[in-house]
Amino acid sequence: MRTITIKPLLDYYLWAPLALAGPDLVPEKDILLEIKNSFIVSQRVVQQDYLPASVLNHPRFYALEERTTLLPALIDAHVHLALDGKDFNRSRVMWDDRVSLEGRIRQELKEMISSGIGAVRDGGDCRGINLEARHLVESEQCPGPRIVATGQAIRAQGGYGSFLGLDYHNRAAIPVMVERIWASGADQLKVVVSGVVSFIEYGSVKGPLMQLDELRYIVSCARERNLKVMAHASSAAAVDLAVDADVDSIEHGYFARPESLKLMAEKQIAWVPTIIPVAVQAREPLLDLRTPLEIDVISKTYEEQIEKLNFALELGVPLGVGTDSGAGGVSHAHNLIEELMLYKAASLTNRQVLKAATSTNAGILGFNKEIGILDRGYRAALIAVQGNPLEDLEALKDVVVYLNPGS
Repeated sequence: MRTITIKPLLDYYLWAPLALAGPDLVPEKDILLEIKNSFIVSQRVVQQDYLPASVLNHPRFYALEERTTLLPALIDAHVHLALDGKDFNRSRVMWDDRVSLEGRIRQELKEMISSGIGAVRDGGDCRGINLEARHLVESEQCPGPRIVATGQAIRAQGGYGSFLGLDYHNRAAIPVMVERIWASGADQLKVVVSGVVSFIEYGSVKGPLMQLDELRYIVSCARERNLKVMAHASSAAAVDLAVDADVDSIEHGYFARPESLKLMAEKQIAWVPTIIPVAVQAREPLLDLRTPLEIDVISKTYEEQIEKLNFALELGVPLGVGTDSGAGGVSHAHNLIEELMLYKAASLTNRQVLKAATSTNAGILGFNKEIGILDRGYRAALIAVQGNPLEDLEALKDVVVYLNPGS
């Protein structure tokens, strides 16, 4: 794979035999892009044989090979860079070995680039390691996708997710915690409304729920600091609470009721279903660790989630894509395509799947009108793949060019 770093204050030309352009990813042939200061400033149709000499002789002109497709870089709206997706306890031990931890994160960020991922949103960790990873990329110490960091998550006293963040002991502590998270440099705020789905008892979600008045207060405090709120909600009751509190996105959302999805559409609350972290539990090699009962519960759980995708999309719920990478069995970079294939299994069209992973995800991350769309006025955060993903999503597995626009 070839990486083209688009440096600020310089101009570039890029010719593609096929590009998926605009918010609807319309296929357009023989596209010539002019890029200035990292942004696409012009886009026109020019057959390769008729490219002007001024373009052909430009020192930063790049022509893509035939049978490749140019499109917006992919976005993963839910990751955990502090975890390795293999061994939770080993990941936690590594937090105290900063040299090894940074080495692992650097390698995984490079792998994300190789997989065509141009931006990710990290769902938090109690050490704020996601903020450090963002600094590595922003300070150009390490190549990697743009990182939207949440720092430390907020959870209710005694609630699930001690590894995600700190809990509060009373209502008065909430604004103090929000202020501290904002001051740490967090881009968004993560709240843990519920526990996680059970792999033993279908429909069961462990752990206490956050109280509605407390959740509303957290959202209100976040709004004062212009922080979007992403809510970990893994039960019908948790989704109802998050919707009532007017969060910006619901993560996981297992067992969400149709009425809740309708309200999400009305309020334009995004949904990031994270199917792969559950589905992978019933696949090799984790399959061998599960009992037949567990496999049945796991299968029912993620299959129900898949069934709701089309319904949510038809209602108008902003449907994003997140892998929860770092969770058990979910590696960074390599499972995003698997998540997209599960969307495909829900009978979404390839275009709908790609829009979820590009323009919709860009909005969820707070990058509206900046990345996620190949068009004039947007950053040149683009990839080229062998083949046409509108015809075959598997083409996304073969990224041949990665355009990394400077800040």
